[in-house]
Amino acid sequence: MPDPKHPEASVIICVRNGGATIRRQLEALDAQEDAPAFEVIVVDNGSTDDTLDVVREWQARTRHATDEIRIVDAGGRPGIPRARNIGATAARGRRLLFCDADDRVCPGWVVAFVRGVDDGQLAGGRILAFDGQGVEHPEVFGPGLMESPYLPHVGNANCAVDRAAFFAAGGYDESLPRYGFEDVDLSWRMQEAGFPIVYVPGAVVHFTMSGAGTSLRKKFMPGRGRVLMASRYPLYDNRRYTARVVLRDVISTSLGALRASLRQRSVDRASAGRVVAAVGRVHGYIDYVLLRRLPERELLGTGRDS
Repeated sequence: MPDPKHPEASVIICVRNGGATIRRQLEALDAQEDAPAFEVIVVDNGSTDDTLDVVREWQARTRHATDEIRIVDAGGRPGIPRARNIGATAARGRRLLFCDADDRVCPGWVVAFVRGVDDGQLAGGRILAFDGQGVEHPEVFGPGLMESPYLPHVGNANCAVDRAAFFAAGGYDESLPRYGFEDVDLSWRMQEAGFPIVYVPGAVVHFTMSGAGTSLRKKFMPGRGRVLMASRYPLYDNRRYTARVVLRDVISTSLGALRASLRQRSVDRASAGRVVAAVGRVHGYIDYVLLRRLPERELLGTGRDS
């Protein structure tokens, strides 16, 4: 008989103002097939909408695929790394499964990760991207782990990890800025510590692409975070971020965006995104290179996670 105090898996969903979308994800978890005992932990990261009402309404149902549903507060310090660490600390499962509130896991998601993740492993699953009209965009995410010039990595939207290995590696780095590559950083630190990373194709998530305005806003922070990652992992990006380099990037990408817009007689969103990312790298250069405001890592178990 399953032990509710020690389920096979803990599904951790971090959410901030996700009242309009989280019900779909929760219902997808109720539709899991052949799943072993698992719990759901919803980590509220400071929501001001009806997110908690939606979760509690779902929580009050009499029948669920999951053994336990808990709401954990992480509103004191907004941020995905902090919220995920709080959720992991509250979790009881041997495997920690992470998904997002605005996506939808497929029916075999939990069992695929439970069977596919061995002790000491970090795993990524298959991500299928869909726009707001429900049209799939296979060019956004390919099959397999995500590649980089340094090491492969998982994506935050669909990953799982052995609980003991997660804590041994220090969990997510809470010093990273918003959209600051926390999933990449966790993947690389775990591999550097000797924990293998694997791909579980049967763990499928339908990923909801951001709207155009949101996508542009999300380009800025990774541009900034890229400079911090380059300072920590030289093999990832060995470019020397100087004033000349980052300003030249802004000028060249801006001219490229202008030419593309003139050709199309409309704003080219891909080119505009590159401009925004280049501006983010300027900010990263100012903070992390010019002013040397390099944050100290904040990992679980290091005394920097309180």
